[in-house]
Amino acid sequence: MMKKKGADSPMWAICQHEFFRLFKSIKSLITVAFIVGISYLVSDLVNQAANFLPQQELAQGHALGIFVLIMLFGPLFVFSLSHDVINRELAGRTIRFLVTRTSRNQIILGKFLGVAFFWLTCMIITFGVVFATVQTFDAKTFYLCVSLLIYCISLALLLSLVIPRPSYTMFLGIVIALILPGLGLWSTFSSHPAAAWIKYLTPFSFMEKGGAWTGFIWLYAAAFLIASMYLFRRRDC
Repeated sequence: MMKKKGADSPMWAICQHEFFRLFKSIKSLITVAFIVGISYLVSDLVNQAANFLPQQELAQGHALGIFVLIMLFGPLFVFSLSHDVINRELAGRTIRFLVTRTSRNQIILGKFLGVAFFWLTCMIITFGVVFATVQTFDAKTFYLCVSLLIYCISLALLLSLVIPRPSYTMFLGIVIALILPGLGLWSTFSSHPAAAWIKYLTPFSFMEKGGAWTGFIWLYAAAFLIASMYLFRRRDC
């Protein structure tokens, strides 16, 4: 019998393990339930105000709750759940088992894809609930939310590789998650000279510009991922 290509790939095994590990976590389930619940409430409120809003603004308003929630708290959600995606394996020495079974690049990619698929599934569930409630789907907002989460996932992965202790990445991840949205919003709308270049270090100015500018968010994510692969290849396990 012919085997399915990639079915036995260690990278996909790592990806599946990370994906299901997150879904088995009580903290993850509470986070997902919180996002879905808030999104449903905002969507329901906008639906009740339908008589007072133009049809075009009404269609965007249903996804407004998800967008604001992910923009302000998306980094915090990602860092709180995935701050230790690599250093957890290093601290427990289980990384030695992984590096003997597959390449280090595949370990990084497997971890990244597992976390990314988890958040993609969360966004599909959240937007699915809104769609089931009001029969509208805002593809642009969905894309922006996923882009921001991918940026945060790549940064969390790099952070967990650079800093060896999970307790340190937990603290630093929360600090970054709180500073990042504030810095992004300040630099996007401020006239301060420093804001002119600081805004290009965060994803929020690219989200505000929209269109092809959002591609820079994915370029940042790719840069974080490549840096993680480079550092992991040079690290003793």
